[in-house]
Amino acid sequence: MRIAHVFATASALLCFSSVTHAEAQKKFADIEISIDDPTLQKKDAGIRTLYVTLYDAGSSMPMPYGALKVDLDKDAKGTFYKGELNSTNVMIMGGGDVPKTLRIKARLDKDGSAGRDEAGDLVGIADQVSLGAKVKVVISRAI
Repeated sequence: MRIAHVFATASALLCFSSVTHAEAQKKFADIEISIDDPTLQKKDAGIRTLYVTLYDAGSSMPMPYGALKVDLDKDAKGTFYKGELNSTNVMIMGGGDVPKTLRIKARLDKDGSAGRDEAGDLVGIADQVSLGAKVKVVISRAI
């Protein structure tokens, strides 16, 4: 009897693990981030932290759904980041259902710390991004 219970528990854990693994592979978007404006390129000298933040585009609440931090090796010029945003590399904040449409903000962060946009940060936003879509975010303004 005890062995049957152990096998049933192990079987349930394997099923749960498979579901969790499948959920861990949830793709939010393929992203490309660029900074093309020469004036902004001069302002990004020495900035080595990129934050990519996902928001529910259908929500009026400004709370992020998730975020990705990228350490850059050099100053951002032209297209400087390409990658997939998924639930493996994006830190989910607060949980809840995956938004159907996203607002994705890319921020070159001058002081390297998470938080609100501050003076010296450079940002770009893509709005109304369908889940799983390919999107280009252009860094277009300085804070």
